Amino acid sequence: MSKLGLVLSTSRYSRHLLDRVFSDASQHEAGVEIWVLYVIETDQLAKIAQQVGGSGFLGAGVQKDIFDSLQAEHHRMALQRIDEVKERATKAGYAVFVEECEGSFITEVLAFAEKQYCEAIYLTREDKPFISRFLFGSEADKIARLVKQEGFGEVIIDNI
Repeated sequence: MSKLGLVLSTSRYSRHLLDRVFSDASQHEAGVEIWVLYVIETDQLAKIAQQVGGSGFLGAGVQKDIFDSLQAEHHRMALQRIDEVKERATKAGYAVFVEECEGSFITEVLAFAEKQYCEAIYLTREDKPFISRFLFGSEADKIARLVKQEGFGEVIIDNI
């Protein structure tokens, strides 16, 4: 049985990556399990809410409403993406398992990699020039480095 991990979050999604997961899955002769990790990045959403609220243009009630609406919209989109994965997996005859968690993207993906030990973990990153990633870092690159270092499988990164 081959286990492939697909990481989705409130800010990361790539249809191209989804195609890659299913293409790679089709290369396996044995059964395939696709494990979807959906990370609700509460820290990122809180930063956005703080930036909006910090401008002083909105009252606390309006700021909370915007934050709640933003979180609900991200969650709704993630559920649509998960449904798409389930639909495609069902057509291909693959089992799908979904884990949902809240927290830091890096922390949650590393915990998932350790717990599930997938053959490959697929995730996306914002398409930035190399020098920008070098100077300011990339969560996806950090995850790939740590997963490899710990021997938890391979990380495949797609730019969005």
